[in-house]
Amino acid sequence: MKGGKHHTKAHGANPATCMMECFTNFQKQFFCLDWDYMCGPENGTLLIDLGVTHHPVHSTAVVGLWRLDSVEASFGAAGFSTGTIHHLNTLSLYGGLQAEMPAQRRERSQVVFRSVYNLGWEVTRPLDNNRELFRDKDAYVLDPEYIHYIDQVTEIYTHDAAHKSFGVRDEIRMGGEAFLRIVHDLDFEVITFNLRSIPPPTSSIG
Repeated sequence: MKGGKHHTKAHGANPATCMMECFTNFQKQFFCLDWDYMCGPENGTLLIDLGVTHHPVHSTAVVGLWRLDSVEASFGAAGFSTGTIHHLNTLSLYGGLQAEMPAQRRERSQVVFRSVYNLGWEVTRPLDNNRELFRDKDAYVLDPEYIHYIDQVTEIYTHDAAHKSFGVRDEIRMGGEAFLRIVHDLDFEVITFNLRSIPPPTSSIG
């Protein structure tokens, strides 16, 4: 269900309460679905993308980055398969990672997939999630549409994006029962920082 997280966002200082509010918002938006059936352990027909976004807060526009060595260690400790690394431009130590959970662990944990990425990538991401912004052959012949598109991208980076901060996102795809169990333990697993410069976390379910 692409774009579902726009209907589920919730803000709050308490992680468990925030996540349950996300889930409640989702149920209200899509009330025609049989939630009891989909969340049942014997059915397993509901997959939830649980996403947590961390935004840098600073008077000057800054960009948050994932360190790949730390990300790989986190994925390895959770038992994920070897995934796909997406380096950020020419930075060898920073970027994103996507990986699937092996079948045996998936059956026990209901965790299917995990993806971490830097939100700065979304500045010019196409709506279809394609990583190619334009076709190479259009660049070779200096096609007028290509020139117009490059001007638009340049405008985004030099004006709009230059004055905004971009954070990082961690998404885990899991079954409905696993999500409901995890929510009740979030307060014990997640450390919150009560600093004035840090706003409440933003969460969403897609």
